[in-house]
Amino acid sequence: GMGCVDAHRDVAKRCLSKGFSLSVVPGGEREQLLAQRGQVEELVLKQRQGFVRLALQHGVPIVPVYVFGEAQLFKQSKCLFGLRSWIQKKLGIALVMPYGPFGLPFTKFPDPIRMVVGKPVAMPRLPDHTSQDLQEHHARYVEEVCQLFEQNKESAGYGDTMLRIV
Repeated sequence: GMGCVDAHRDVAKRCLSKGFSLSVVPGGEREQLLAQRGQVEELVLKQRQGFVRLALQHGVPIVPVYVFGEAQLFKQSKCLFGLRSWIQKKLGIALVMPYGPFGLPFTKFPDPIRMVVGKPVAMPRLPDHTSQDLQEHHARYVEEVCQLFEQNKESAGYGDTMLRIV
């Protein structure tokens, strides 16, 4: 079955220990806040290593997934961005201000959405991994996501779009 749990690290550890699979969005609130309609899509992933740390501790694979068009559904206002960014960093709440055609709030653009799923990236079981281990396996995952993006952007209808890892 499927269900939802708190996104806390301890909850994730318990779930993995019980043999459950997790779906994790590493970019979280920051990625929501930074999402902008345009030719460059950004993934907040450069400093997000906790999900790789968990995978290494439990020896579970990480399956890369990319959703083309997600950032193209809305434009996002830059109004009070500094304040909203501060709130996101301090409280973990993304106060997004999306709008669509004609500036109408919460009205989406009709761009296509396509989710692609990559091959699982095997992670060795390394409960006592080093910082170097973590960086190496994080880099493997980031490379897989980038390849998944490049291999599928044309068929997804986003051939001119670039991916930036931030």
